[in-house]
Amino acid sequence: MQILMKRFKKMHFTAADCEALAQSAEGSSSLTQPLSQRRGDVNRGLYPTHHTRRHRGGQGQPNITDYFRKSQTQVGSGGVKSRIKEELLDPIVTEPDDSFSSVSTVMEISGDSCAFMEDEDLVPAPKENSRKRPLSTAAAGIHKPVHDLWGDPKKPMVVHSQIKQELDDMEIEPVPDAHYGLLGTRNWEVPQGSISKLPVEVLRNIFAFLPVTDLYQNLSLVCRCWREIVSDPLFIPWKKLYHRYLMKEDTALHRVEQILQDFTITNEQEECVLGLIRCVSAIRSGRKVDPGAVLQCLKSHHLFSKAEVCVVNKLPHLQSRTGPENIWAIITVMVLFSDGVSDIQKLMVCLQRPSSTVSVVDVTETLYCIATLLYAMRNKNIPITNRIHYNVFSCLYLMENPSVTMQKVEEETFASRCSTWPEVKLTHEQQRILNHKIECGQRVKIMAFAGTGKTSTLVKYAEKFADLNFLYVTFNKAVAERGRSVFPRNVTCKTFHSLAYGSVGKHYREKGKLNFSKMSVYYISSLIQNHKEQSLFIRGKTVLQTLENFFASSDEEICEEHTPVWFRNTHGERKLVSQVEKEINVKEAKEIWHNMKKLDGDVEKKYKMTCDGYLKLWQLSKPQLSGYDAIFVDEAQDCTPAIVDIVLSQTCGIILVGDPHQQIYSFRGAVNTLYRVPHSHVYYLTQSFRFGPEIAYVGATILDVCKKIRNKTLVGGNQKGDVRGSMEGKITVLSRSNFNVFEDAVKLTGKERPIKIHIIGGLVRFGLSRICDIWKLSQPADERKKSNLVINDSFIKKWEETRGLVSLKKYAQHTDDKDLEVKIAIVEKYKERIPELVQKIESSHVSQEAMADYIIGTVHQAKGLEFDTVLIADDFVKVPCLGGNYQRANFIIDMYPEDEWNLLYVAVTRAKKYLLMSKSLEDLLALAGEHFLRVELMSEAVQHGATIACSVPQCTETLQSRLVVKKLPLTHSDGSRDAGGYLCHSCAQQRFGSLMPLTFFPELQEQPVQL
Repeated sequence: MQILMKRFKKMHFTAADCEALAQSAEGSSSLTQPLSQRRGDVNRGLYPTHHTRRHRGGQGQPNITDYFRKSQTQVGSGGVKSRIKEELLDPIVTEPDDSFSSVSTVMEISGDSCAFMEDEDLVPAPKENSRKRPLSTAAAGIHKPVHDLWGDPKKPMVVHSQIKQELDDMEIEPVPDAHYGLLGTRNWEVPQGSISKLPVEVLRNIFAFLPVTDLYQNLSLVCRCWREIVSDPLFIPWKKLYHRYLMKEDTALHRVEQILQDFTITNEQEECVLGLIRCVSAIRSGRKVDPGAVLQCLKSHHLFSKAEVCVVNKLPHLQSRTGPENIWAIITVMVLFSDGVSDIQKLMVCLQRPSSTVSVVDVTETLYCIATLLYAMRNKNIPITNRIHYNVFSCLYLMENPSVTMQKVEEETFASRCSTWPEVKLTHEQQRILNHKIECGQRVKIMAFAGTGKTSTLVKYAEKFADLNFLYVTFNKAVAERGRSVFPRNVTCKTFHSLAYGSVGKHYREKGKLNFSKMSVYYISSLIQNHKEQSLFIRGKTVLQTLENFFASSDEEICEEHTPVWFRNTHGERKLVSQVEKEINVKEAKEIWHNMKKLDGDVEKKYKMTCDGYLKLWQLSKPQLSGYDAIFVDEAQDCTPAIVDIVLSQTCGIILVGDPHQQIYSFRGAVNTLYRVPHSHVYYLTQSFRFGPEIAYVGATILDVCKKIRNKTLVGGNQKGDVRGSMEGKITVLSRSNFNVFEDAVKLTGKERPIKIHIIGGLVRFGLSRICDIWKLSQPADERKKSNLVINDSFIKKWEETRGLVSLKKYAQHTDDKDLEVKIAIVEKYKERIPELVQKIESSHVSQEAMADYIIGTVHQAKGLEFDTVLIADDFVKVPCLGGNYQRANFIIDMYPEDEWNLLYVAVTRAKKYLLMSKSLEDLLALAGEHFLRVELMSEAVQHGATIACSVPQCTETLQSRLVVKKLPLTHSDGSRDAGGYLCHSCAQQRFGSLMPLTFFPELQEQPVQL
């Protein structure tokens, strides 16, 4: 608090000083007897004045520029310099904020009617009063009638130069410290006041900007006063209703359903979107709102003119209203016409200008109202793009959870090992995790979407609880090595297999019985007996599957549950495994496992232990990982039941971290631990620091359409990005299969200009040499001998004595060996070109990504990585294009395994800046109603030289409305381009759905909105 003492010394008072002054006679008399304190004008000193000069004596305020931006000196028209103070701006909003200039109001549903009530706890200023008095009036000495404290008119008062001189010459005490403010301090480093002493009105406005999760789970538990604020039905009702509707609370479902019925927002109503606008416009705002001032602020937004035309023609009755209904209608249409999140953020900027008279709380409540109705419309199968809801949701999320830029983790050095993780500002989601101290027996899940900073969260968690010892376990050796360079010293980083090797595996290596490679069908076939009427390789495949299922399970013995249900016969047909065959499989698998476990007695070392085998033995030994207070399990979605059994048998706390939508290894026996394992606490990380809203929207839509994930939404940051064809930096092509990777390599190395490529994982892992050996096998025996074609791969070489490639292909089909089938298909397609193509790929390949022009690989190899520009290949799930009746015949999302959609999600979320979609991925977005459409004025279309004909092939219709719909151009990952263009009414109606009535006006109105 600042007050003027005698001799005009300006002093800073702390909360304690203010309380002491209030108890004194001097402090209280100013409030109880205001007219007796000063002779003359009781309003003296309250009039705005110009400070023509500033006293420079004393200490001044030397530290003020450390906390506020420096003043700028500008020269006026008269050549006189004036001091202009620059405001601190919000990281999202670039205009000064007037967050509390009016009161947020709410809609209360009761019975069959909707009543709009105003929050009476907050009393706004009268509407006719402007927010700031013109500075020039008093400064210029213009005399206007004024009122005293009791409202009686007085004679014009003259501001004497003596008073101005006294004000200019008064001494100003410097700001005591960096933390001085509402809870001011004087000599302490942290505020000594308490937020609980703030008025309820101030607390309500502060709480309104916090996420609902924090309001219910944290703030409502602090004290009775705070709980009453949060539970007040008049406090941010639409924000709370939105989140309750997402949680599918019965009362929220019924309330929203009633709203939809009251405003005829139904699938049967062709113009249901107008009901949405009427519903939003009916929300009352604070009495201080000046419609003219708000509309003036909105005029600078590029969507205002389009929304203005729409409201004038579709909702003309709102123009006669004197209240803010017209404002909210225009704002709602601007939201519905938005292309992306940035359009909503720019709208917020316009509404937060000093001249605007709406509060941020009013605006956010309006956006939550729109979001609730849009979400409900999709639940009711009303045709509307999910893009609009995503735009609104992301904007609100970024406001409530300020985005941060995570610093890159440097390579391990001595300095990095001695230092901690760089200081970062944690989001609300991350802070919730750090607020939870793990205890013995607790199982905590952290559901972390792609790029949401799970590693940095764990690092900060370990730093915060430095008194605890943690074990960080993962599946990948490189990830564990990286963890050692970033985690503090109270964290031990290991892989599951390294733990098992140290306990069990090393003994088999000492005896020479350890095989680091996986068992093959060929190897198993050599260990079992042949049976009539069944191929030995087919039986070897089923026995191998039985062993692999047992290794991945938590069971102690091999049983019939581990045998496969299906197998492929010699004709490639799927057949059920009979009961007799199951019993034989179990018997032979048990015999192999028994011999594998023997450390001694196997002189020929015919049976060797594998990595998954000694991991299984470790699990069966019931290990106890002592010395740790908690265990971090990374990539928990890829855990097998055997690993889950190890983890859950520990007595310490368990923190499972991962993304359930990145499970792409179910074919190896992995189960989605994040869904199946019970938990004591669960937290979510949904804001990605990797990409912006454009790429995040595509990833979120895949989860929405293909996996029905809507209660949690992937959100991007404020980074710029594009999904319609832009490219920058290194280009990465991600494919579903290795066949497509080879074709990409052939295309890139076949260009005239030399291009350096990098195959993710390297050439050895890709198996380029095996492809070459398969080609050698395909050559006649005499040709191999004549040309000295030596097969180096030991497995491929075994087929030289049989029918060569024919026998190998039959083996691959019988054993369902997908990787081998892909390599054989490559050889069969390119035939005699294989040696030349392999040589070109090898000469063009570089081992370092930084040296490559193009990076290519499969999604499985790219998991955990990120790239500037990503091209999605067209070998993922094929989503058919729209037919003539705008329906997709015979296409059902559920007919594909969940792993397929997870693969597509992982591929999309590898991109940091730019994403080029396949045509199939664009068709998938169309399932959510997204067609990359934009609304424009007809005058703009004609101005840019556009023809008035529809751009759809074979369509001869013309454009006839003042507002027209345009399909935006889009370049696909295969290089094909959709030029886009303007659409006629019938073509636009097919794609624009329920929003089409906003752009079609049978009878045009020309008058603009009255300001």
